[in-house]
Formats: sequence, structure tokens, C-alpha cells
Amino acid sequence: MRHVVDISDPSAVAEARRLARNLAQTAALPDTRAEALAIVVTEMATNLLRHARAGQLLLQIQPGKGPHVSVAAIDAGPGIPDVDLALSDGFSTGSSAGGGLGAMRRLADSFEIRSTPGQGTVTVCGFGAAPVLAGVEVGAYLMNYPGDRACGDGLLVRDVSGRVDLFAVDGLGHGARAEAAAAEAIEGLEALRGEDPARTLSELSARLAGSRGSVAALAQIEAADGRLRLAGIGNIAALLVQPNGQVKRLISREGRLGGAVRTPPVEEAVIRPGDVLILHSDGLSTLRSHAELPPTAGYSCAMIAAQFMRDRSKGRDDCCVIVARLAREEAA
Repeated sequence: MRHVVDISDPSAVAEARRLARNLAQTAALPDTRAEALAIVVTEMATNLLRHARAGQLLLQIQPGKGPHVSVAAIDAGPGIPDVDLALSDGFSTGSSAGGGLGAMRRLADSFEIRSTPGQGTVTVCGFGAAPVLAGVEVGAYLMNYPGDRACGDGLLVRDVSGRVDLFAVDGLGHGARAEAAAAEAIEGLEALRGEDPARTLSELSARLAGSRGSVAALAQIEAADGRLRLAGIGNIAALLVQPNGQVKRLISREGRLGGAVRTPPVEEAVIRPGDVLILHSDGLSTLRSHAELPPTAGYSCAMIAAQFMRDRSKGRDDCCVIVARLAREEAA
């Protein structure tokens, strides 16, 4: 399935609009919100061509209590010197579908922008219910291998009796066979709802014996207790980022789902308000220092995830990233 559109020529604008409408239908957004999404996506793609020369649109159905589609426009262009001015009505240069950033903000249910002159811009628009599940805010994106329409990475976020499970999986290789492997792992996990993430992954691996295989991490968050547990098999990176920028790396065991692996260790941690959990596949380069972290305070999980995709994609593999934190009370 297509999750990203490279915006480098005018024909990509129509492709992005078609994908947005398809996602709106899959997510069962009301017709009025689906049309607003199509207008905003058209505007975002047009702006990427006009102002940044090129960029990418990420489109994803987000987890939550109701349907929610998030679209992120990411670029490494010249940036916007004055975001407040750019948001004012009438700022947009030339003709456009919706009248600029100000129109995007009005049409979307949620809107965020971060722009740094000389480094580029990330804009995130959300349509539908807030992406909150059992007291946990979640933002996630997938990105296809360049040129592919299949995506060998996958994700699953679910509420299991008040516990939130976050599952990131990377099917071995890329293309249709890797996509099938990731889908097989997700389908297998849907039948397993145990409280021990390590045992769950071990059971899943046994069910996938003889398959192409994948690597995965399963995190479980109990928001009421501030409890985080994680187990991983293979090279899915897991990071717990604190408001002061400190990063705790959560460890996975080597191996692959479907292969001969020992039960992985369970990493346990307290997750506090303001802490951010990040899971990502090896299509994104992992952090080498605290200085490489995107800003987290004041930004949604979807914005943090979009910044990760823009800044850390290696550009030679499928990618997935899941970002989660305890939801603010007013958002729950």
C-alpha cells in the first residue's frame, strides 16, 4: 500500500489527492471531512512544488477512539522566515486550491507547522477524532521503499482492556513479499493478547515458523500506572525520551520472527507525563546523540514522527515510526 508520495512534478498532486480520498474512505470519515482532506492535501502538495521545489507527503490512518487521518508535508527547502505572516489570509503567492497555510489550519481538525530557515518545513494536518487510545496519544507513519507501492514495514496499535499495545514490524527485504511478511506478523499478533510482551513475541514467532520472517518490537503502556514494558526480536529501535532530552535505549534480542529465537528479555520502565516513546525500523537512522533529537515539547506525536521521517530516513528502505506518550487529560 502506498503511504508516501514524492512531490517533484505536478502529476504527483493528483496522485496525492487520490490517495487522500482513498484513505478517507477506508477510515470512514464523513464526506465533508473527506473533501476538506482532499483540498488540504492538494494545497500541501502544491506548496511543496512552489516553495520547496520538492518534498514528500506522508498519509496515514492514525490509531484512536475514532477515525483519524493524518497527513504530513515534509521538505528540506528554504523554510519560512515568518510563520505567523505565512498563516495570515492572502499570504499565499500565486493561485492555489485553498488559499495557503491559513486555509489549511481552518479546514483541518488539527494543524501544526515547524519551519527552520535554511533547513525546511514540516506541516501536519489531522482529520477526525483525536489520536488518543486508553490515555495514550499516538502518532505513526509508514514510508515505502523509494519507487515501491508495497511497504514491507507495518504497525499495529490497539487497546487491550485499557492497556495500549504498540507493535512495529519490518518484513525482511522490501517489496510485495516483505509487505506480506509484515501483514502476516500483524495478523498473527491480533490473536495474541497476553500481558507478557516477551512471551507474546515468542508465541508469534512459533506461529510464523517457516515464513519469510520479520523483526518486531512490542511495547505495552498502562497509562493509569505509568507502566511501560517492551520486548523486541531483531533491530527495531526503541527509545524513551525524557523532557530534559535524556534518552533511555530499550534493548531487543537478535533474531527474527519465524526463526529459532530464545524468549527475549522484557525491558520495564516508568513512563511519566512528558516522556516520549519512539519505536522505529532500521529504515531510519538511530540517534547518535541527544542533539539529534527533534523537539518534543509542545508538539504532537504525529509531528514528532513526521520530523523523524524527514530527518532520519536513509532513503534506501521501507520505514516505520511510532511515537507515543501519556495523553493530556483534556485530550483523553
